[in-house]
Amino acid sequence: MDRKNIIISEGFRPLWQTLVAAAFYTLAVILLAMFFFGFEIFPDKGMDNSWNFRVFYIAVACAAQGILFSSVKSIFFDLKNKKYKEEYRVGPFGVGKWKALPTIEYVSVFRQLKANGSYTYEVNLWLKGNKSFTIYETGDMATTFAMGESTARSLKVDLLDATVPNDFKWVDL
Repeated sequence: MDRKNIIISEGFRPLWQTLVAAAFYTLAVILLAMFFFGFEIFPDKGMDNSWNFRVFYIAVACAAQGILFSSVKSIFFDLKNKKYKEEYRVGPFGVGKWKALPTIEYVSVFRQLKANGSYTYEVNLWLKGNKSFTIYETGDMATTFAMGESTARSLKVDLLDATVPNDFKWVDL
């Protein structure tokens, strides 16, 4: 398997998150219209100009919440040109830039205990100098392990199973 490009994406947001994001975006648009057109909720109360800036502040906060509920993270690897890019997308708009791909020593699948007592599993790329970064995370061990195996094969590096604390094992690919 000789891949030249790898794309790791969170995919699509669940429907409930999309609906919450839509509600925040709608509220932000309404509040921004109120700010720019000077519409006041209580016109007879004699509100001062600071009211308009509070409306603007709330609109920005709603837009930020909408972004949090609708953004999707993807990581692109261009193995031929030895580059990678972390990209965050909201609908058709994406932010991210290509960087030089550092030397990757190995890939690990790691189990992380969350504050609520459940576990999350991560695929980490380990670089020279004992540095790492997470490229994938989910609550399903089988999916995470498959992602780790596929990534290690594509990058032609070893895979470390670190899902059991203090019992790390190298996986034959």
